[in-house]
Amino acid sequence: MIAPLLGTVLLAAPATALAHAFGEPVQLPMPYGLYIAGSVLALVLSFALLAIGGQPGSKLLSGLNAYRTLPLPAWPARWLDRARAAGSALWLSALLFCIVTGLVGSNDSHRNFNMTFFWILFVLGGAYASMLIGDWYKHQYPWRFLLPRGWTGIRKYPRWLGHWPAFAQLVCLIAIELFFHSTPRKLALLLLAFGIFNLAGMWLWGTRRWLQRGELFAVLFRLFAACAPIRKIQSADGKYRWRMAFPFSDLRRLRLVHPAQCLFVLFLLSSTAYDGLRETAVYFNLFWQDPWGILTAAFGDHPLKIYPQVRPWFIAWEMILLIASPFFYLLLFVFFIALGRSLTAGKQSIALLLCRYLPSLVPIAVVYHLTHYYTLLFSQGLKIRGLVSDPFGWGWNLFGSAITGRLPWLPDMANIWTSQVLLILVGHVAAVWLAHQQALNIECNSRRATLSQLPMLVLMVVFTSVGLWILAQPLQG
Repeated sequence: MIAPLLGTVLLAAPATALAHAFGEPVQLPMPYGLYIAGSVLALVLSFALLAIGGQPGSKLLSGLNAYRTLPLPAWPARWLDRARAAGSALWLSALLFCIVTGLVGSNDSHRNFNMTFFWILFVLGGAYASMLIGDWYKHQYPWRFLLPRGWTGIRKYPRWLGHWPAFAQLVCLIAIELFFHSTPRKLALLLLAFGIFNLAGMWLWGTRRWLQRGELFAVLFRLFAACAPIRKIQSADGKYRWRMAFPFSDLRRLRLVHPAQCLFVLFLLSSTAYDGLRETAVYFNLFWQDPWGILTAAFGDHPLKIYPQVRPWFIAWEMILLIASPFFYLLLFVFFIALGRSLTAGKQSIALLLCRYLPSLVPIAVVYHLTHYYTLLFSQGLKIRGLVSDPFGWGWNLFGSAITGRLPWLPDMANIWTSQVLLILVGHVAAVWLAHQQALNIECNSRRATLSQLPMLVLMVVFTSVGLWILAQPLQG
């Protein structure tokens, strides 16, 4: 009974972070099984604490939901407003420069400026900056100068279209990154296509509407910004203030009402998990060792012996799994929601419960993303200093900082592992808290809310256990 359950949630586990960057086994301070046991215990204790002291109006919930506003001096507020255009111009110039360097520069991914700048600094750095300081992209999107200010479009945005354009772009971007060997030239063409697509969307339906629903990075960075502990707000008196709150607390107000919004969150989670799963021996052997002889019978020989012939089918297999992964998560999540509803004999529709509870998966998606990719900011992102001196890969040394071949600075691997454990634990605890908040609003009764969340606790425990186990595999050699 346990084995099928673990197999079912294997895809839902976090990615094997840093499998690409570290090849040597690492001696952890204690067996990783103790990390898993400690994390599960902390998760269960957090649930118990919410169940006991998390009644509506309690000091515990009041403290977790509290926030403070701090005055922001007038000159930084004015400076930030005036910097919007400058920031937009900077990002537009940088992306155009990425296209130029990709088209005419070296096609070596490690020597061309565009690969590191776009994938590491813009995509990863932009997401993590949003998580810390809020939705900066909303004010500094690079398309500001390419259409008239306040452009409202020539058509009314179709309601059925919703967030499908952003979701489709996310799927394409992840598929290209995972399955197709990216080069500076391919990236330049991708950026051209991305720019043309989004400019067409803004021209048709207006800048504001497209940034809300259609532009990938506007939607992605806004999702990360919902986790930020700090944001700038304008009060009733017209003055700007900083609002400080617990990380992830703004997700209480997030409503995912369109199917594409739900799939966007689920795909952000499932694609990161899938990227880790495909690095494991289990995943490799399932296809290439052909344990049931299906491929051998189809091709007339073992797949490893005819690798070039089978490789295209393997790519197709991987893409099918990637596209199917958010639907797997959806079915799994719906199952546990329905199980919780049955425990309380609730009458709410599954669609309503899905809309209310799905934002609780955002902290998990964000921390899985962090654990999988954040070290790339150290291993590859620091190279930008040298790439600025030689952006085309032509052997220049404009600022005397060209790449010398030295390895980038990296923290101790045991410390990285500890930070990953803490991140995953924090994400799951935040998910339990957010789900408990929604359960209180739906059930209006602490006992029923706790009862409805017991299946979700089981799911979180399995996610945490299997996830940390997979995360530790590269460390064990």
